[in-house]
Amino acid sequence: MLSKEIKKLSSEILSEVICLRRTIHKEPELGFKEFKTSALVAKYLENLGLKVSKGIAGTGVTGLLEGNFPGKTIAIRADMDALPISEQSNLPFASSNPGVMHACGHDVHTSILLGTANMLSKLKKQIKGNVKFIFQPGEEGLGGAKVMIDEGVLSNPKVDAIIALHISPALKTGQISISSGPIMASPSEFELIIKGRGGHAAEPHKTIDPIIIGSNIINLFQTIVSRNKNPLKSAVLSVTVFQAGTTFNIIPSDAHIKGTVRTFDPCLDEEISRKMLAIISSVTNAMGAEYSFDYNIGYPPVVNNKNMVDLVINASSKVIGKENLILNEQASMLAEDFSYYLNEVPGALFNLGCSNPSWDHFENLHNSKLIVDEDCIITGMEVFLQTVVDFLENQ
Repeated sequence: MLSKEIKKLSSEILSEVICLRRTIHKEPELGFKEFKTSALVAKYLENLGLKVSKGIAGTGVTGLLEGNFPGKTIAIRADMDALPISEQSNLPFASSNPGVMHACGHDVHTSILLGTANMLSKLKKQIKGNVKFIFQPGEEGLGGAKVMIDEGVLSNPKVDAIIALHISPALKTGQISISSGPIMASPSEFELIIKGRGGHAAEPHKTIDPIIIGSNIINLFQTIVSRNKNPLKSAVLSVTVFQAGTTFNIIPSDAHIKGTVRTFDPCLDEEISRKMLAIISSVTNAMGAEYSFDYNIGYPPVVNNKNMVDLVINASSKVIGKENLILNEQASMLAEDFSYYLNEVPGALFNLGCSNPSWDHFENLHNSKLIVDEDCIITGMEVFLQTVVDFLENQ
């Protein structure tokens, strides 16, 4: 399919898709509570004449476009949930839901996929095979992808390949980045409660101070990555919460520590958790304290299939030009539950630039002041459309 035809289709619906994006942005919903978003998506897909399934994983929606000729099935996935962040963007369509914001761009992902469904529905007579549009709840730490898969989203018809995108403020609008192999890490979470003995701050010898114990543990945690891990393997251990005490003259009884570990290797993840437990046990025993420790292994790492990456690269070069393709980008320690789909079928996730080339500053994802250049929507739709067409034509 010629890129000129694709650009004509995308330009015809751009204003409509931007309107959809702003509606979704103004009414953000947290994971597995995307009721308004789900209803909007389902109604839009039904109006396109697609076969729509609702209530998957609670609020998930799929739309199935069946081509006029038999063939394989390719899926495209978008996530719909927002984050518990109070928006400070001052946009005219800023969140009307206090304490909730689309600060990770899922409103953009959803609107791009709706626009892609619109364009592909106009090409039904040319399509050889099927396209499944997956609108997923609960990506933000809730593993909605796994629930969707468990409820059969990759069957009826069987999905042969899958693609997705994620906005990236670090890239300019009109650009995408992609690479094969591991591109995002597995995000594990840990929580430690140190149980000491509280007392008067003037008599520390009569207490078991959980603040001192916690400080020592946190310092020793830093040696796991720097001194215990193979330096050729990537890992991050970040303590993000240390809570203890309420006032200046009381040594508290308890301290709470939380954080995350990011790796690309499940064996390394387990090794780090063992090292952490050994440190916790040793320090608390030496100081006479007790503890409880929970370590939860998160999503698998995101590993792009090389053949699918090559497909996206070739398709993208037709619609945005090779000069706007950034290849072999360094892997990120961010995480994405798209990994669950990639464990089941070949697929690829690419990053979509969303910062206007004229901007000299941008806020990153999960920031209350995040602003997205809406022109990126047209790039996302065109790359999706060309990739789907190429996959189905070349099967």
